[in-house]
Amino acid sequence: MIVTVLGSSGSVPGPDNPCSGYLVEHGGHRLLLDLGTGAFGTLLTYARPDQVDTVVVSHRHGDHSADLAALAYAQEKLAPRAAPTRVIAPAGTRAGRTSSLAFEDSRPGELECGPFRLRLVLVRHSVETYAVRVEAGGGSLTYTGDSGPCRALLDLARGGGLLLAEAALGPGDAPGAAPGDWDGDATGPPPHHLTARQTGELAAAAGTGVLAVTHLRPWEDAGRSLAAAAAWFGGPVLLARPGLRLAPGRPARAPNPKEKT
Repeated sequence: MIVTVLGSSGSVPGPDNPCSGYLVEHGGHRLLLDLGTGAFGTLLTYARPDQVDTVVVSHRHGDHSADLAALAYAQEKLAPRAAPTRVIAPAGTRAGRTSSLAFEDSRPGELECGPFRLRLVLVRHSVETYAVRVEAGGGSLTYTGDSGPCRALLDLARGGGLLLAEAALGPGDAPGAAPGDWDGDATGPPPHHLTARQTGELAAAAGTGVLAVTHLRPWEDAGRSLAAAAAWFGGPVLLARPGLRLAPGRPARAPNPKEKT
């Protein structure tokens, strides 16, 4: 399984970074996790529009779903497919009138997409949002989508090889900052995003192999965010940037003793 970052900017695109989009490939199947503003352009570096088999959309906000319209247009006008691309997304997510995308409503639970086994859970955000775990070929990836701290997210990430975790609220490294409440449920009030410190807490508590920090807003100091995550996580910490390619394996480390669950 190969994961390629197409875009990772939070809320709006940056000058050299589209919004959320991640290409996951295994066994000839191409799966997209989100396709936010600008991410379709980067996708063309790695695949033709007709080669996209499945799209899983975490939630309907434009920075995670806007470029579904570009994918649909390209498939209809430029690179038709023999069968529509399967799109698993919360109810109400649409890309205009199109015959190239076959939408089905997201539901908590497990499903299969080609060689991939997926597990979706509802997480803590301002609209219906799903985090997803992807497994194939002995590797595993957990993608948080957008979420504040909650038990469902921690449970989903446990024992995973790669954690792709948002940190839209910046470093969160102020002295005396309170840790995330990982016992909360998906219906909790704000915050509906994570700090980078909380991504580190999550990775440590889940026993993740590698942490990739994503969804930083363009004006945030990426170096500070990475340092805040690394302060709580003893494993490798990477910045998710366009072009980063990873092969998620299984974790080879124990949970950090500083974890708080």
